[in-house]
Amino acid sequence: MARVGLSRGNNSYDTVRKALESISDDVHIPTGVSVLIKPNMVIESLELAATPVGAVQATIDFLIEKGVRKFIVAEGTAANGDTMSAFERFGYLSLKEKYDIEFRDLNQDEYIKFEVLDVNLKPVSIRLAKSCLDSYLVSVARMKTHVRVIATLSIKNVAIGAILDPDRNPARGGLVSHDSKSLNLSITRIAQAIVPQLAINDGVVGMQGNGPVDGVPISSGVAVAGTDALAVDRIGARIMGFDPRTIGYLWYLSQLRSMSSENIQVVGDDISQCISKYSPHEKFAEVLGWWVKDWHSYVDGDYLH
Repeated sequence: MARVGLSRGNNSYDTVRKALESISDDVHIPTGVSVLIKPNMVIESLELAATPVGAVQATIDFLIEKGVRKFIVAEGTAANGDTMSAFERFGYLSLKEKYDIEFRDLNQDEYIKFEVLDVNLKPVSIRLAKSCLDSYLVSVARMKTHVRVIATLSIKNVAIGAILDPDRNPARGGLVSHDSKSLNLSITRIAQAIVPQLAINDGVVGMQGNGPVDGVPISSGVAVAGTDALAVDRIGARIMGFDPRTIGYLWYLSQLRSMSSENIQVVGDDISQCISKYSPHEKFAEVLGWWVKDWHSYVDGDYLH
């Protein structure tokens, strides 16, 4: 049974911290491992598209209580700016005044080769940031709607965020297809290789509508956390008002693990009091056609090179 912590609140720090405390007994960090916190920052110019710094600070303070002293905070922005400028713009660099943090641009990271799928569901090789495979990985995402896969939550944050730019961006020659069929399958592949050991979704202020960059804010006032990222994201989807079975990568991963709502225990606040109704992307109906009949043959293998 996967436990998921759920909390209500009106600021990211307190709400995320409360969600983490509710599943504290589940968090066990091996001695000597590198701890990498992966926020989500799509572009340098839009704070609503980025994980609030308060959510990351709450995560750091929680992990310090678990004995962690050094942190890597890593991201690779996708467009319109560079990662270090985004860290500065969104207030992250000020954390160095209090904590022992290395800020890392995943677009400059060492990498491993990995096979994903193009628009014709043919294999293509991309680069994945090696740091995401070598660390105790913590995903901290803002809840957002998405143009191709309905929702950005903790799993997608690391699966897509670990792809070095420009490989993830077709507009700049990248090989990752953003067709809903192939993208959901590619996320499912990567999510089996890069797995957050701790997952947090901050929905205190989320993004609804035409996410991940053209949406508008929604004050849903919640945070979700747990050591099972799939369970955390299934609850996150429900809070956003989406059936997790309609989100391709969550459905595929749930099938691979035989996970359903009966396998998840929500602790903390009552989920019935936390559900919002995020307006979906205007292309929502179009991207519901993500299902591939012989999907299992596309995700059941070793795609690392």
